[in-house]
Amino acid sequence: MIGNSKEVESNQTGIHKDLEGLVLRYLHSEFQRPVASHTQEAFEKAQAFVASFQTPIVLDSGCGTGLSTLNLAKRFPANPVIGVDKSEVRLSKADARTENGEPLPKNVFYVRAELLDFWKLAKEAEWDICFHALFYPNPWPKGSGLQYRFHGSPIFPTLIQLSPELEMRTNWKIYADEFRFALELASKHLNWNAKISEEKFVPSEPISAFEKKFKESGHALYKVRLLRG
Repeated sequence: MIGNSKEVESNQTGIHKDLEGLVLRYLHSEFQRPVASHTQEAFEKAQAFVASFQTPIVLDSGCGTGLSTLNLAKRFPANPVIGVDKSEVRLSKADARTENGEPLPKNVFYVRAELLDFWKLAKEAEWDICFHALFYPNPWPKGSGLQYRFHGSPIFPTLIQLSPELEMRTNWKIYADEFRFALELASKHLNWNAKISEEKFVPSEPISAFEKKFKESGHALYKVRLLRG
């Protein structure tokens, strides 16, 4: 235990031996799960929101209580910033979040939805997403949980095709290593001209509540970035 937040514990010591096979298999298949009705409805509302803008979309997947969405809205003031999370409790805090007593920025829209379904709909709708944030996903640290990690899931090809710029942050180095490995493997097989990087970093100002908690607890933090030409 470091500080007030427990570090990730796993029976893995490195990249999962089955990851390469899963990534290659899913690159040649289509994500087939039916879309949940509440996610379809939520996506249609988000679609109406982004239609009022003339600029590409910023997507904050797994936005939690919405702090990262607000920070991204400052970074991209002219773009619609969509924060997506499946938790009604977390999003209720996001909806209530204000800064200095002011209302939420006009370019922010929060959506309660299943991420995998939302990504599928966004790809089918050919959303123009200029930046995709994936901050601190649940790592499923046991080796048996590989297929529940985004890079070990059938949704991975959809995820990486949503935007030419993707950034994932995590406090588990193995997750970062696997995510980078999966990106490099996919990029090679899809013949992408892409820059993929992984680095350990210390945020000067945490972008999300999770990042704040992990930083204060002394955890090492990592970011993996995809820049696709």
